Amino acid sequence: MKHLALGLLVLAGCRGSLSPLSNKIEVGKDPYVVFTADGEGGVGDLFASPLQGETQFQVTFSRVDERLPALSPDGSMVIFVRSRRPGDTGEVSIVTMNLLNGAERRMPLPAGFVAEATAWSADGQHLYVRGTTGIFGAAAPPAHGVFAPVDPAERGAADSALAVLLGDPPLAEVAPCPSGVGVCARLGNDSLVAVAAEGSSPAKWPGDSIAYLEKDAWTVRPLAGGKTRVLRWPHGPGHIRELTTFRGAAKRE
Repeated sequence: MKHLALGLLVLAGCRGSLSPLSNKIEVGKDPYVVFTADGEGGVGDLFASPLQGETQFQVTFSRVDERLPALSPDGSMVIFVRSRRPGDTGEVSIVTMNLLNGAERRMPLPAGFVAEATAWSADGQHLYVRGTTGIFGAAAPPAHGVFAPVDPAERGAADSALAVLLGDPPLAEVAPCPSGVGVCARLGNDSLVAVAAEGSSPAKWPGDSIAYLEKDAWTVRPLAGGKTRVLRWPHGPGHIRELTTFRGAAKRE
């Protein structure tokens, strides 16, 4: 019994000490993408892949639905929404996972809150979640933040974090077209440019490109000209959705 207890203590101490991407992607350095797809039983799980697609690695393995991932600016963490019980998508929590060691932190949301998007602030210090009752924010780990409605002074930063912006400083915002069909870019002069007549779910992409879902395939399009390509995962999971990317660590001269 003494040896069993010692073994259990060792196992408990190792929980959250192994990266789900160990020996697959160099977290915080390599460019990569995280997305939601159908896991066991058809519920959402998180997967990761190099930017070029082709190969994917499963990140979460739960029996509850997980969705709306957003990678931190330094690529080391991901925030996402997790249902509290199997088959229940109404009661959810925000989870942050450290992709360097697999450690998780669960942060509750108000009862009845229906999440629509998650994001990190540009400096990685704050988390945001947009839902049917507004935008909530919290301090990011390692702080023990608690989600609360963002105050008016923080609203601009939260809106920017949750938007798909192009350029630095931003020159355009990409979003579903006002008609509800297709993807459009709203320029700084408030004019609209159609990006994809049948596209949906626009997502940020490194550089001057965006990604969007079109005819059940993910397309990456450079908006400043260049070749459009389709992301492919030939042996991937079903219903790939909700992309978030890390552009890779800046190279030192």
